Amino acid sequence: MNYKNIFYLLICFLCSESLFGQAPTFLETSEQLEKLLRYEQKSPNQLRELLTELEHNQTGFESEFQMLKTRVNRVLLPLEIKFTKSDIYNKDYKNAVQKIGLIKVNYKYDEDIQKLENYFDRKLFHDEKKTLLASKPHWFSVEPSIAFYSSEIEAKNFNTIQNLNPVYGLGLYVRMNNKTTTSSSGKLKFNYSQIGLKLDYRDPNYTYKLDTATFNNTVYFNSQLSYLYKQVLGLDVGLMSYSTKIDELSSYYSFTGSFYIPMGWMSLGVNARIITDFLSTNPLVQIGTTLKFNLGLYKPFNNNDKEEVKAKIIKFKEANSKK
Repeated sequence: MNYKNIFYLLICFLCSESLFGQAPTFLETSEQLEKLLRYEQKSPNQLRELLTELEHNQTGFESEFQMLKTRVNRVLLPLEIKFTKSDIYNKDYKNAVQKIGLIKVNYKYDEDIQKLENYFDRKLFHDEKKTLLASKPHWFSVEPSIAFYSSEIEAKNFNTIQNLNPVYGLGLYVRMNNKTTTSSSGKLKFNYSQIGLKLDYRDPNYTYKLDTATFNNTVYFNSQLSYLYKQVLGLDVGLMSYSTKIDELSSYYSFTGSFYIPMGWMSLGVNARIITDFLSTNPLVQIGTTLKFNLGLYKPFNNNDKEEVKAKIIKFKEANSKK
């Protein structure tokens, strides 16, 4: 036997030793993997480790490895999607976008993967839209209020506050001259003026600081054109209709000056009102205090805003998928 034949025999021996050495390793690892797959609760990390080990020792067992990989992927994919959804739900968007990128690389196309990405896009779009709208002012506001006003007393006789009745109000306004400001905590706020319509109703059934000698309060409705400057100074001009008798109304003009202290979504104010029919030389006076709620309505979100939010989502995904 020449040296050439000896060399070939040596190569064949080494190859056979390698294959025989791999076979027990592959079979042993695949058996561990099979055992783990039988459990109801499966560890994703253990499955990945065993699958990686199998991949390194798959020579001669390629078809068996592919079958096992398919089975493991059917288990791992729902778990990957579940964990990624948890990140999205908890607004950990950076981690979620990286996981989605890895899932799309490591698994074949699946409708559930596409649904996961669509869910991510919807949640991020909602948050980005919310952030954008927070930087915009409301265009309208509705302001329910409750006030306590004294009874009407001639100006020349006014010397004390008696006979306080609750007055319920509702105002609808258009906001103007919105200016952005920041609070002490750094939160974005808006300072604005507004103009609109306001209706007040006095309830004479509940009276505080009652003075029976002067008490003659009745129901009234006060329809007013209302203006508020910088959320602080108010001027209301109205037509006050008294219900003195059944099916009988008497009307007066009212002029109300107000000073409010804005406190976020509500304001506390003091009010002074003059009531007159322009015939009497002695107008009536009322003093009151008001708590009103400043409820903003309608922030525009147009197509340009929508495209801006979509662009931010794309940039976010591109910036974080590379990490």
